[in-house]
Amino acid sequence: MKHWPLFFRWPTIAALLEWLIGRTLTRAAIYMPKTPLMIGAYQALGAIAQVAFTLTSLLALLTLLWIAWKGRRNIIFSLLLIGSVLLSLAFIFTLPEGWRLVIDRLAILAIVTVLLGRLWRVGSDRRWQIAVTIPMLAVWLGAMYQLLPALAQALQLPAAPAVGQTLFNAGEILAALTPIALWLVWRPHEPKRVYALAAIPAILFSIMHLAAPAMTSILSIWSIGLTLYLPWPIYALSLWLGTIVVVSALKHDQPIGWALLLLLAAGYAPQASTQVFISIIALWMLSPEPLRYVAADNYITAALTSVNKPSVKIGSLLT
Repeated sequence: MKHWPLFFRWPTIAALLEWLIGRTLTRAAIYMPKTPLMIGAYQALGAIAQVAFTLTSLLALLTLLWIAWKGRRNIIFSLLLIGSVLLSLAFIFTLPEGWRLVIDRLAILAIVTVLLGRLWRVGSDRRWQIAVTIPMLAVWLGAMYQLLPALAQALQLPAAPAVGQTLFNAGEILAALTPIALWLVWRPHEPKRVYALAAIPAILFSIMHLAAPAMTSILSIWSIGLTLYLPWPIYALSLWLGTIVVVSALKHDQPIGWALLLLLAAGYAPQASTQVFISIIALWMLSPEPLRYVAADNYITAALTSVNKPSVKIGSLLT
C-alpha cells in the first residue's frame, strides 16, 4: 500500500480498532465480573471505540469520494458512490420512514453489481474472477437480506418474505469461503513457520468453540455477523488460510491483504453505513478497477493473471 494514498491505510487501521474494541472486546465484557476496575476499563474502551468509529466514518467517506473521483469515467459507478455517501448524511434528506434503508441497500446492491460486472468484463484470469466473485456475492446477499424487511416496513406489509433467512445463510457460506478461495488463487509461498504461527488464531477459535459453543456463536454474531451454523472446522480453516494470505500479501505490498482486513472489520451483513462503506472499499480493492488509477510498477503481482508467473507491470494487465 506504499503506492496508495495514505487514507487507504488509515481507514483500515481505524476500522480494525473499532471492530476489535467496539464490537468485540466491549461486548465480550458482559461475560466478565463487574468489578469497579472492570467497569472503569469498559468505559475507557467504549470511549476509544467511539473515537475509532468516528475516525473510520470520516476516512471511509474520504476514501469513497476519492474512488468516485478517480473512477469518474464510469459515471454510473461514481454517482452511486456519491449518492450512498450523501444518503449516509441523514440531515440532508428527509425520507418517509423505512425508505432510507431501502434506498441505501438498493444503492449497495447496484454498486456491487457494477463491480461484479466490471470484474468479469476486464479481469483476465478466470480463477481470480471466481475467487473475487465469492466475497462480492456475500456482500450482495447480505444487502439483499437487509433490504427485504426494510422494504416490507416501507410498504407496510405484514411480514418480510421468508426467503430472507435463506439469503443470509447462503451469504454466510460465501463469507466463510472467501479466505479459502483467495488462498487457493494466491497460494503464498511462505516458510513453514508462517503457516504454523498463522494457525494459532484458528486453534484458539477451535478451543473456544469446543469449550463454549453457544458463547462463541453469540460473540461471533456481535463481532463479525457470522452465526457459525456451518461445521466449525470450515471457520477454523478459513481463519487459518486467511491469516496466511494477509501476512503474505502485506509483506509483498499487495492490496488483497488490506482488502481481507477491511472485510473482517466490516463484518458480514453490517447494519451501520460505515461498515457497509468499508466492505465496498474492500471489494473495490479486489476488483480490476484500481489498476487504472494507481500508477506504480509491480503494484500487483501476476496472481491476477497467472499465479505462477513473475510480477507484471500495470500496462500488461490492462490489455
